[in-house]
Amino acid sequence: MDNQRQRQLESYHEAVDYIDRRIVRLTPRRRSPEDKVAAALGFYRDLGDPQRAFPSIQVAGTSGKGSVAQLLAESLHAAGLATGCHLSPYLQAFTEKSWVDGLYCPVERLVAAVDEVRPVAEHYRDDDDCPASVHGMASLAASFVAFRDSDLDVAVIETGLGGRYDLVQGLRRELCVITELGLDHTESLGPTLDEIAGHKAGIMEPGVPCVAVQGPGWSVLEAEAERVGAHLLPIRLDSVRPANDGTLVLDLEVLGTVELKLGTRAPFVARNVAIAATALDALARAGRPVRGEHLQQAVARRAPGRFEAMSGAGSGGQSSEPPVVLDCAHNAQKMAALSAALESSDRGRRLTLVFAASGARAPDELLRPIAGRVAHLVATELELYGKRTVAATEVAAAADRLGIDTAVEPVPELALARALDSVEPGRAVVVTGSVYLVGRLRDRWFPTEEVILQRTSWPSQA
Repeated sequence: MDNQRQRQLESYHEAVDYIDRRIVRLTPRRRSPEDKVAAALGFYRDLGDPQRAFPSIQVAGTSGKGSVAQLLAESLHAAGLATGCHLSPYLQAFTEKSWVDGLYCPVERLVAAVDEVRPVAEHYRDDDDCPASVHGMASLAASFVAFRDSDLDVAVIETGLGGRYDLVQGLRRELCVITELGLDHTESLGPTLDEIAGHKAGIMEPGVPCVAVQGPGWSVLEAEAERVGAHLLPIRLDSVRPANDGTLVLDLEVLGTVELKLGTRAPFVARNVAIAATALDALARAGRPVRGEHLQQAVARRAPGRFEAMSGAGSGGQSSEPPVVLDCAHNAQKMAALSAALESSDRGRRLTLVFAASGARAPDELLRPIAGRVAHLVATELELYGKRTVAATEVAAAADRLGIDTAVEPVPELALARALDSVEPGRAVVVTGSVYLVGRLRDRWFPTEEVILQRTSWPSQA
């Protein structure tokens, strides 16, 4: 490795270590949602409110919000707008959180942003009563600073958790988007869909249009829109079905009839595209120069870690190894979508799963929607600083209760190798259950160091 590459990687790791480890508080914080929001607004204010240097589109929801945010950002970029996109969590590299016009944040800009954020982060870290995650605020602030310094026309910002009390605060919103709702993060958002809808509805603000899926929790969204004076635009997903050839036809108010070649019959892809299309239609109504062809360009681009098919060998080589599908299905709703996508593809035969779980989600709940498609599961586990994970033995016990043949291999790379060695002819291997697992194993095909240095999820292997 040459000296410049080495210096860049050292600078990257130092900056990320500061955000992801050194300011992570391991002891519980005082729980006060309103004070959490006030702390976040104060943190950004101390930096000069970088999140207000550009107009934003905020995306919330239980499932699909990351994919919809990517589709919107890619479409706006295709329309010629200087566009940023913030997604959380990242898949392989922290710089993915600050995407600008097709490339991830350069290391030099990340380091400069973290250096600017550091004094404010230290102030809040020293406050034992701070009710908000200093790590979370600093991570967002680094993206906001990087976007401010990129002279953007617009940024697409994915909500982290919920919406009303999320750390994404103080944006100059020009559009809000709420994707499908489901039961996830119930320990924080509440055990009912109406309670969860109340959190997501918190991103609405007076005079700003909000595109939202008309489904569970809709009456809550309607009531919030009326209360704050937001213009609510419904999306009905029950009629969104791609044709057998993977074509999706949408009739939109401003963009007209838009025919999109999805390249897949997976229902969740069609739903996410329909949400993004409705959002773009609202932006066109407001004067943004977007057209249906811009969404088609976005659809044609691959999304890393989302029903992503990989060749067996890795590093671009040819191999007789079975196909591997990477999918960040980290809640029950997304796992059901993965199961439906497998059914609609030629990978619908019974498969081998490599699975790890993180967060508070019970592995039984995650595995149940896909259990009938799994012939064999290799249970593995993750070590994440300051984050809850599930032991491989606990995953295996859950799989056993669902009648799935199971093996245990705690090291993810060895778990994948074991799955590839044991899978029967004609079956695929699917890596899923945790974003962090998918990102870690994606390194087999696209080395993380190259993702960082080349600023893309598809670095060249030359």
